[in-house]
Amino acid sequence: MTTRFRTSALSLLAAVVLFAGGRAHIGAAGPSFWTVASQAGFLQGTPTGVSIDDAGRLVVAPLVSVVADLTAPQSWSLARTADGTWFAGTGGTGRVLRGRGAQVDTILNVEPSAIHALAVVNGRVFAASSPDGRVHIIEPDGSSRVFFDPAESYIWALAADQQGRLWVGAGHPAVIYRVDAAGTSQVVYRPSARHVVSLAMDTTGRMYAGTDTPARLYRFGDADRPFVVFEPGLTELRAIVPSSNGTLYVAALSSGGDAAPDTGMTGSVTIIVAGTNTGTASTTTPATPDRRSTIFRVTPDGTWDALWETADAVYDLAVRDTNSLLVATGPAGRLYQVSTAPATWGAATLVNTVDAKQITRLATDGTRTLALTANPGRVVAVATAPAQVSSYASPVRDAKTTAQWGSIRWEGVGSVALQTRSGNTHLPDDSWSPWAAPTPQASGFAITNPSARFLQWRATLTPGTVAPVVTSVTVAYLPRNLRPVVSEITVHPPGVVFQRPFSSDEGAIAGLDESVAVARRPPGGDPTAPGTSVAGRRMFSRGLQTLGWKAEDPDADRLLFALRYRLEGEAAWSVLREGLADPLFVWDTTSVPDGRYLMRVTASDTLSNTPERVLAGDRESTAIDIDNTPPVITMAVTGTRVAIRVTDAHSGVHRVDYSLGGQTWQLLRPLDGLEDSRQEQFEVTLPTAADAARLVLRASDVMQNVTSAVAGR
Repeated sequence: MTTRFRTSALSLLAAVVLFAGGRAHIGAAGPSFWTVASQAGFLQGTPTGVSIDDAGRLVVAPLVSVVADLTAPQSWSLARTADGTWFAGTGGTGRVLRGRGAQVDTILNVEPSAIHALAVVNGRVFAASSPDGRVHIIEPDGSSRVFFDPAESYIWALAADQQGRLWVGAGHPAVIYRVDAAGTSQVVYRPSARHVVSLAMDTTGRMYAGTDTPARLYRFGDADRPFVVFEPGLTELRAIVPSSNGTLYVAALSSGGDAAPDTGMTGSVTIIVAGTNTGTASTTTPATPDRRSTIFRVTPDGTWDALWETADAVYDLAVRDTNSLLVATGPAGRLYQVSTAPATWGAATLVNTVDAKQITRLATDGTRTLALTANPGRVVAVATAPAQVSSYASPVRDAKTTAQWGSIRWEGVGSVALQTRSGNTHLPDDSWSPWAAPTPQASGFAITNPSARFLQWRATLTPGTVAPVVTSVTVAYLPRNLRPVVSEITVHPPGVVFQRPFSSDEGAIAGLDESVAVARRPPGGDPTAPGTSVAGRRMFSRGLQTLGWKAEDPDADRLLFALRYRLEGEAAWSVLREGLADPLFVWDTTSVPDGRYLMRVTASDTLSNTPERVLAGDRESTAIDIDNTPPVITMAVTGTRVAIRVTDAHSGVHRVDYSLGGQTWQLLRPLDGLEDSRQEQFEVTLPTAADAARLVLRASDVMQNVTSAVAGR
């Protein structure tokens, strides 16, 4: 393509997209339009320092900064004290780290175990390690020791009650312990589950426990009596968070949930993936397509309802304020805010993303939120100030074929610049074109990247006098036209036709030209008069041949069809019909000589393309026998014996009957016992020689042509 032609074409595309606005597709005659303008659409891309609210807008996100790099691939547990000190437990390296301001210290190391739960009780830090199944205590002076060593290998949850006693949730099998300050333990309950994975106390002092396989929420009352509050029908009850008014919010996951990050442990280790015992593992298991997480609200009286559902794996919840929750997820490291207010119930906003695969734990005091991440393991802070770098990379657009990229435009306000790049691999790599220079022109501009199958755009939002907001981005492109395909041709039996749908004429034949239909109508026949046609969808009309076909166009173009035919053995094709819109045609075969023919169906996308872009595809049928000539009957009478020969020039002899003196027709069998050729011999023995004059014969071929003859003539 010359530069001049490309520039002209791009200008045309730009004009069309600016005129068309948000239309998605207007057919192959013009460009296609790719518009991203909803939260679901934007969530398919990669935001960096960008929030995506429930109205489907890109805005600058609150700043996320790294508080501490834990130098571990995973981190599973987080606790925070009133003075701002935080504690984090790592996976694999089995360390507990303490952060005070800018200082970070390791206060426990039980490598190669993983610290899955932490609790701070009266200045003492409790850390649960697995798979050695121990609870360690770290005193205020920094000394540590094993506080509780149950028989179970896995401890997933810790929580303190109003008396300062430590509740311990363990697994395989599930059990809940309570340990007093002196280390004396007792079994509170053994749920019918594989693991106890979450524990929390509400504002009234009642303890709740969440289990895995199955997911259940238990409440413990007087005398430690358990009561199942609800069973959501999922696999794991991952998190329980009480609010100030006594309401609980719980996160439940399906068995297809996101995989737990690599534990970093060696040897044979049983880990929990979305609450399911998966056996030996040492690497991250990919998330499965049926992953599902649901957040439920449980009121003090025990009623519950679903608040929000996501395909991400929910790892933890935190109450942000009286009207919203924070939700930590994987595998894309996304932090959501979900509204609990009646007017906006369940509305979710992507607050920000972290540079990690999973956000595993949250701790917030209402002004500053700490988040723990895995892959890699870090402690990060979510502030109220805006992010310094805000950009959004769209999902990759697949045009299905090489496309000429036209223009791009965005809707919104503030300072926003767009860039594009193109390539021919599903995932962008170094074979793609470089990012084009950023352009802030919202009204639309031509994409300068080369023609390719895939395109991606990137938006950079810069805070200024007006806060930048992007509500939609639209790209125009012209895919290379793809050839239609005729995938199948059906040759119906000779004479079989079908009633035309929704016709007042019961005998109207679908696919038959009106001129042919008029010519075949009996003189004086009224097509609307009762009794003039055979009722029903399937009919028979000798001399007609019905053809049907299936054709598809990869671009969804409108198709026109042409039919051609040739006699077997000849090379030249003759046009039968052109410009057919329906994939059905009835051929009046009396217009051609008897013989064996081949048909060719050609599908063209001429209705949806300019002449230079029109493409066609065709297919040939199986051989079609055309025979409109009846068989020939010859007879020789010798006394009472009549020798009969039936011959057909183009098709086999199908049936021969005789009638004597107007009596019922009687079937004759050929002398060789089988009607399988174009010439058959028959014989009739008459009662008397005089009966020959009353003998009538009727013969038909396989094409339903019928003839008759009288023996005495």
